Amino acid sequence: MGQQQLLLLVLGLIIVAIAVIAGIQAAIDAYGKSESDGILARNLAIASNAVFWKTKMDPFDGGNAEYTGLSTNGLATLSMDTETELGTWGITAATSSTLQVTGVSKRDPNLGVRTFISGYGIDSTIVRFDGSVTLD
Repeated sequence: MGQQQLLLLVLGLIIVAIAVIAGIQAAIDAYGKSESDGILARNLAIASNAVFWKTKMDPFDGGNAEYTGLSTNGLATLSMDTETELGTWGITAATSSTLQVTGVSKRDPNLGVRTFISGYGIDSTIVRFDGSVTLD
């Protein structure tokens, strides 16, 4: 082979290697986003059940317009599991008018999602991939 053919062969291998590395990185990013979307969806389901529970009055096993009844064993009160194959969940803070729902991935313990409920609506949600959102 001539020098030009060897140079083209090496250049082709380098381009293919860069494309494979970029593809692997794109797949990892897509996996992380998919994982966080699943945890966020579960957080929103818990939040909507909590808002519904808050609107019911006490004789109907409700919260009497407060979230404080969910501060201890809140997910059991809402008849929801604290753990699924995707992650673990908990109500990390509950006052009369605010609630925090937190979910942490089982597959990636650095991935955590926290949803803030204020009044009768969802105020905001944070997603962190650095391990700063925990159930503690």
